Order: sequence, then C-alpha cells, then structure tokens
Amino acid sequence: MIYLDYAATSPTLKTALFAFQRTSRFFWGNPNSSHSFGQSAEKMLFSQREIVADCLHCEPEQVIFTTSATESINLTMHEAIHDGYIHISDVEHQSVVTVYQDVGAYGFPFSESKFCCHIHTNNETGRVYNLKQALSCADRSFSDCTAAMGKSELNFKKSGLDYICGGGHKFGAPVGVGVLIAKEPSRITSSYHFATPSVPLAAAFAQALHFRTQHLREFSELAEDLHDRLITGILNELPDAQLNGKLSRGSNGTQSPYIANLSFPGVENHALVLRLAADGVMVSSGAACSSGDPQPSRVLINSGYSEARAASAIRFSFDFTLSEPNEPSPAYGRNEASDIAKIDEAVKLVAKNVKELRNQ
Repeated sequence: MIYLDYAATSPTLKTALFAFQRTSRFFWGNPNSSHSFGQSAEKMLFSQREIVADCLHCEPEQVIFTTSATESINLTMHEAIHDGYIHISDVEHQSVVTVYQDVGAYGFPFSESKFCCHIHTNNETGRVYNLKQALSCADRSFSDCTAAMGKSELNFKKSGLDYICGGGHKFGAPVGVGVLIAKEPSRITSSYHFATPSVPLAAAFAQALHFRTQHLREFSELAEDLHDRLITGILNELPDAQLNGKLSRGSNGTQSPYIANLSFPGVENHALVLRLAADGVMVSSGAACSSGDPQPSRVLINSGYSEARAASAIRFSFDFTLSEPNEPSPAYGRNEASDIAKIDEAVKLVAKNVKELRNQ
C-alpha cells in the first residue's frame, strides 16, 4: 500500500502509544475527584498541558483538551456568537461552515464583525495564509490550525489570536483527542460542562506534539522532498495536469509541504480515487469529512478554481516518511529509498489510471 492521505489521519507514533499505555496503567483515576488518587491524575493532566503550552507558546491554563478539533471549533463558535456578528472566510473546513450556517451568522463582512475566523493552512490545497493580514480588523479572532499543528511553527502569544485548535490524529496521536487554546479560557470553561478528561489521551497528544515540535524544520524538509517529487513527476507524465497550489520549495512558507492538490482535466475525481485505491494508492478528493459529497469542492471553487477543475481534483498528503514512523531509531523509521520508490510508483499509477479513464 502507498498511503498518501495523511491529511485525513496518520498512524499513531510509538511515543504517543507508550504515553497512552503508561498513563492508562498508572494514572487511571478521575482527575475531577478530590481524593489523592484522583489528584495524582489531575497533576498528570496538568503536566501534559504544560508540554502542549511549551510547544504552542501559550500558558498551561490556556490549554483545553477536547475530543477533536471539531469539538474545539464548536465550543469556540458557540461562545463567539455572544459577540454578535461573526465572519468566517470562504475557505474554512466544513465543520466551521456547518456551525455558522446553522446559526445564520455565515458571511458577514469583516468590517461588520466583532469575531472573525480564518483557517491557518488550507486542508485541501496546503496554502498557508497570512493571518495577521486576514484578521487585521477583528476585535477577536480564531484560526483552525488542524492542518498546521505539529507541522508548522505556531506561537499563540505572538499571533494575537483569541483561539486556535487542532486534532491529534493529524500528527501522530490517536483519534479521539484534540485541543483548544483560549486566550481567556474561562469564557469556555464557565459556559460548558465537559466530560471526564481522558488523561491517557491527553498524554498521547502531548507526547506526539512534543516529538513533532522538536523536529519541525527537519520533518518539513523531508516532506517537501516527497511533495515536490510527486508534483514534478505527475506534471512530467501528464503535462496537462493542473497544480492547485505551489511547489513547496521556494514558496517562502506559503505552501505546506504536507499537502498537494492536482486536477486532471476530463477525469472525475471520485472515479480516480477508487481506481487508485484498487491499485493500492490511498488518496482523497478533498477533506475526509466531505469524501462522500459528489459536488465539486467548495474550498477549491472559493479559492478561485473553476467547477470543472475542482471536479477533477485529487488531494495527496504526506508525512516526513511514508514508512512506519519509529522515532527512537536514528532516521525515525524513515527509509529514503523506499519513500522515493513509493512516490515514483504512485506517479506511474496516477498517470496510468488517468489515461485509462480518459480512453473509456
């Protein structure tokens, strides 16, 4: 199998799995309990907040563990509605759009809004946005950093944002844990009743984020090699393929090396996804939560691409290795020759299937 859908989910890092297992064994008490065993779990939970705070440059008290980035988004948006008008950009993840279509607050101009939202990194194209420019007129602001957390430098203090969020399974923690960073956490914690915190999942999240943060630049460069090799290879094999984004190298930080998006004129993207899966190449036609939607990607259309181009678009997403990550090893489990061979094989299979679909 050639897995190129890391933006949908990623394998659990061994350091995260070990943290989960150890904490499950020794700190399984309820951190809300007042007895000593519960308080030992609470101390463990706070220590994981400290790790996350160190990685994201915020205060431990500003770290709120959730079940997912989606829950973090819901908490933020429902708190923000009290400010009145809210604006979200037209390239937000569907989880943001859904909440605000429900409450009728979608689409107010930035100039009329007290609370504004803009995604950090486009989860379909990999474009990295200038948040200071995009949110310059907001009184309060939020950024969905799900596609960036654990992969890009995030400095909450310097950002000027009021909220950011992320989901652990995008960078090596298990599914089921996310984080919300809040400048004023009491605005969230005083308004909502949270379930019993999962200390083991918090530990897994913190350890995965810590590991990734230690190697941000190194891993980005490794991902960049795979990202640009795949794009260059496809464009060589299929000169009429259209890149929805940029090569990462030379983009000055405006293109994530972890996501590439290409369109194949004359080919329906869902058909291509299924054919590639049958050949052992796992990709997507967009965000995983919208994979069953037959309509062209709203995000691509709102990014300026035509409906026809969006309807033939495929997202390829990467990690620093396409092999099983093994962080204790000198190369962190990366097998460069194997990774390059997988990219080159993926290029051949994409070209083969595109040509076959066009000849049907």
